[in-house]
Amino acid sequence: MFTQMDIRLSLQDKLLLAFGLNAFIYGVILYVNLEGADRTLSAIFGHNFGVHAIDYFVGSLVVFGWIYLAEYLFKRFEVWFGEENIRKGSLIPTLLAVVMFIILNLAVNYGTVMLIYWLEISVLHRPPDNILLTDPYSLMSLRFSYAIYVIMELFVYYLLIHRRIRQRMSEAAIRAETAKRERLETQYALLRSRVNPHFLFNSLSTLASLVHVDGEKSEQFIDRLSAAYRYMLENRESSTVLLKNELQFLQSYAFLLETRYGNKFRLENKVPSKVAARTCVVPLALQAIVDDALKTNRFSAQSPLVIVLSLETDELLLQYHSQPRTVPDRSIGDWDWRLLEQCYSLLLPDHRSVRRRTKNGLFTVRLPLIAHSVTSNHSATYG
Repeated sequence: MFTQMDIRLSLQDKLLLAFGLNAFIYGVILYVNLEGADRTLSAIFGHNFGVHAIDYFVGSLVVFGWIYLAEYLFKRFEVWFGEENIRKGSLIPTLLAVVMFIILNLAVNYGTVMLIYWLEISVLHRPPDNILLTDPYSLMSLRFSYAIYVIMELFVYYLLIHRRIRQRMSEAAIRAETAKRERLETQYALLRSRVNPHFLFNSLSTLASLVHVDGEKSEQFIDRLSAAYRYMLENRESSTVLLKNELQFLQSYAFLLETRYGNKFRLENKVPSKVAARTCVVPLALQAIVDDALKTNRFSAQSPLVIVLSLETDELLLQYHSQPRTVPDRSIGDWDWRLLEQCYSLLLPDHRSVRRRTKNGLFTVRLPLIAHSVTSNHSATYG
């Protein structure tokens, strides 16, 4: 079962990202803002080491906090504007992000300066010169520090966006692959339930009783039997098949059943050929429903089982008058309605599924018709 990946950075990742980025950024700030001899390692790690350590540590904590804030902002934007709009970089979420960044950065940078000012007074017992001085160079240096941290925070935000989008795409790919695998597994299970020893044994028994009585019909029976099996095997990897092909297969299958049961069974097809040529169903679904009818209902020459196929809006209807057996006919084999329902739930994004009900003795199964474009994995023309 698919589980959503954790899209958040771990605490360790946040700390490494914050202190690593700030090591680079603070190094650039020192190189730009310091003059001559103050750029040397002895000067940086000498009498000014405490000042630089506080500046670097507080800056790293600010970046660390910003990562948490950026994750929260991105999550809120997904709720407000939808994941798809955020992924596509829609104009309104992007403009709102810029405005919020400006406001938050002004607040964060001002708070950072005040925190550094307080720490250097409390720990080093001296005010920081670069904050108190008002000469043009000091002001320019302060503005540069502001700007470079804004750029870094923007970088962090869009880094998280990129990471989240990549993870969402990976999740979508995993979901698609999982759905495909489940659909194939369900399809194989449905196919195995149809291609079973009961069907072959019943068909051969019918053929054995027919071969010495009617040679011409025996040949027809063999042709229809081979065509039915060929259809089953050719569509073992298909998600859907054209309704036209499925109906042609069902006619062959009905011929085998009519040969076996005589006038006790009849199939009537009232589906327009134009609709059958441009819509699809799950392969072997109709056969499964017919078998279920044979298995669970009584029928005779006086009260035959007549299955009628018709169309209503975008659904295929299979209807017959219900005459429940006391004990199901075990010679037909077993299958599970849930297999068919699961096939349709995996194929249809609009949550349409198989429906069945009995009203006034009429049993009705409704199969959603699938558009020809839903999947390209169709079977070849029946024949």
